[in-house]
Amino acid sequence: MKIIKVMFSLLTLLIFALLFYLLYIILLSAFEEVGFKKWEASLIVFSCIIFGKIDLPLLEYNKWIIAINVGGALIPIIISIYLIFSRKVAGRSILGMIIVAYFAYNVTMVTGEGIVAIFPYWLIPPVVASFYSIVASIKSKKKAASIAYASGTMGVLIGADLLHLKELLHMGVRKITVASIGGASILDMVFLTGIIAVLMDALLYGKD
Repeated sequence: MKIIKVMFSLLTLLIFALLFYLLYIILLSAFEEVGFKKWEASLIVFSCIIFGKIDLPLLEYNKWIIAINVGGALIPIIISIYLIFSRKVAGRSILGMIIVAYFAYNVTMVTGEGIVAIFPYWLIPPVVASFYSIVASIKSKKKAASIAYASGTMGVLIGADLLHLKELLHMGVRKITVASIGGASILDMVFLTGIIAVLMDALLYGKD
């Protein structure tokens, strides 16, 4: 029996290790697609994972504590801003953010647990971001991924989180509740939208 338990534990560990490695490869590919070198992409991925446990409080109101997750939202926001200015795609990215924000707002809802979106509706914003980036970069293919990432990430941040914030703060809760933007870290909608949009670009538009 002990041997069976040990083998089962090792098998479980191996499965988790393989899943983690697969996730790492997917995230690495996405950040390389927007123009980062491999070591830079690796640093970003591990930073998002490591700092995904850290929530920075922003404000407290009506027993709600609004925070931002470092790995799930703050780092993606910084990357988006960097891409917007370094790739010189501010105008197209801002328009993309507005479009994605509209869809993100309409597929999310406010609950006692925070702002949520159900499957498969949370896939709509990244699909919109990807198709928009392809159209917006028809004459400059190399900028498509950057537009997709920035539009997707910031669009969801605005539409899903910021536009629902007033509604959330006025929802009555019995005890102090923390609502963290990007709180699910690398599995959060803010983080995943940019990643999925970039990967869709790579499949539909082709790699550089």
